[in-house]
Amino acid sequence: MSMSMRFHTVGLHRLASLGAALLAISGCGPIISTSLIIDAEAKLSAAKAAEAERYAPYEWTAAEEYLHKAHEELGYADYGPAIDYAYKAADAAEKGTRKASDERSKDMEGPPTVVDDNAASAAEPTAQPVTIKRIDIKAPQ
Repeated sequence: MSMSMRFHTVGLHRLASLGAALLAISGCGPIISTSLIIDAEAKLSAAKAAEAERYAPYEWTAAEEYLHKAHEELGYADYGPAIDYAYKAADAAEKGTRKASDERSKDMEGPPTVVDDNAASAAEPTAQPVTIKRIDIKAPQ
């Protein structure tokens, strides 16, 4: 085999390896972004179960909106922004879950609230009978 033929073969192998690597890298965008979006959706479901809508509304709304934007970017095949928004959605959902759990535990620590209609009426002062006397005032003449 001649020297130029050997370099040509090595060059083709390198070119083929480079092409395969580029294909593998370019194929990861949709897979990674879809995986991260699914993960963010699961974390948002956990936040919903922890009642983040009620106890952590800011984090809940941020997670929902970031997830919506991640889906939108994925639809445009903009995988980099889709990945970024999916990370932000997952982070906001995790924060919402933690905050909701903390807030719910604070609510549970307080004394139980019992509503007793009889107790409310007993707390009110009882009305005393009032006697009104009529006084006739005569004007001087």
